[in-house]
Amino acid sequence: MRIAYCNVLPALLILQVTFILVKCTQISANLNINLDFSLQKFFTQADIEIDAKLKTVELIKKYKYPVETHFVITKDGYKLCMHRMPRPGAQPVLLVHGLMSSSASWVIMGPTNGLAYILFQKGYDVWMLNTRGNIYSKEHTKKGISDRDFYDFSFHEIGTIDVPSAIDLVLEKTKFQQIQYIGHSQGSTAFFVMCSELPEYSVKVKIMQALSPTTFMEKTRSAVLKFMSFFKGALMTLLAKLGGHVISATSELIQKFQHLICPATELTSKICGTFDFVLCGFNWDTFNRTLTPIVIGHVSQGASTMQVHHYAQLHKELHFRRFDHGPTKNLIRYKSLKPPSYNLSQTQCKVVLHHGGNDWLASGSDVINLQKRLPNCIESRKVELESFTHFDFIISKDVTSLVYNRVIDLVVTN
Repeated sequence: MRIAYCNVLPALLILQVTFILVKCTQISANLNINLDFSLQKFFTQADIEIDAKLKTVELIKKYKYPVETHFVITKDGYKLCMHRMPRPGAQPVLLVHGLMSSSASWVIMGPTNGLAYILFQKGYDVWMLNTRGNIYSKEHTKKGISDRDFYDFSFHEIGTIDVPSAIDLVLEKTKFQQIQYIGHSQGSTAFFVMCSELPEYSVKVKIMQALSPTTFMEKTRSAVLKFMSFFKGALMTLLAKLGGHVISATSELIQKFQHLICPATELTSKICGTFDFVLCGFNWDTFNRTLTPIVIGHVSQGASTMQVHHYAQLHKELHFRRFDHGPTKNLIRYKSLKPPSYNLSQTQCKVVLHHGGNDWLASGSDVINLQKRLPNCIESRKVELESFTHFDFIISKDVTSLVYNRVIDLVVTN
């Protein structure tokens, strides 16, 4: 019966989310933030135009840093690409990007504000995973595999297969016994999935740092996820709304919400047409608009519809659990009507949570919920800037002072 009302639901959600957005705008205005677009002195206009078109390896080479490309074949046939800024003999740190992103997210802001560069400068061996389905990990050992079969995964498979495969490769190549792990958004989701399903891997990690940890999604403010949550179990209907098994920036659903998310003055901006920002929100006040080409050049790097649907299923839920296929298929797969919850108590390594006050996906109460379930969470840190959002962990002009300095402190002391 929910599907019968699908034409009414967007209107109801728009009313609800519009109220939220108005409140957020009022809060932002009251903060009266003094904008100092300091990144401009590190990027010339020529740099911006060039960097927008360069791939991860090309970006790193341009700034005169060493880089290697490694591949690992997963047990289910995906060929995953890993980029490395090598420092043989140094402590390895594995960086795992968020939904719709890639290894480029750690380097697009240049040597001053790119976490991969900063870690390398501090003496670390930096590894960056590209999870299945993004532009660097689109190959499969099965030739001629269909989109339906290739993109038949959520963050569950990334957590139970991709991340463990990456950890094994790093340990094999470096001969270390443990790594350090930093994940943004889905990069943190996948880590906690791994710890729940394969707890032996959590002891291979000295410390894990989660930037905007997206696990519990009860209080998500994403209008897109709220709408998609009404299609629990109705994957085929949702696939039609999103344009297929692969996320499309031009899908019917994204077009519906584009005008809601973007201020009237920004509707012509290319950023407003991207799935990433319509899904997760955006902090227009603290964004250095001169860097728009770089950001646009490295967003929407690829994902499956199931990944986003999995997050949407967790909205209004008190659970962090496996993908809901509907009662019949759940019985076949899980031997229960509901999907099983992930057991976060099996996360044995030290964990630090970094979260923002204006994050649409990782709300304060949901982060607290996660913290309570982790047996060894040594710090849960809210970024001092109240308007800090989901993507600010990667592209904010002040991300180094607000987040990365503390991240590096923790890397060094652990």
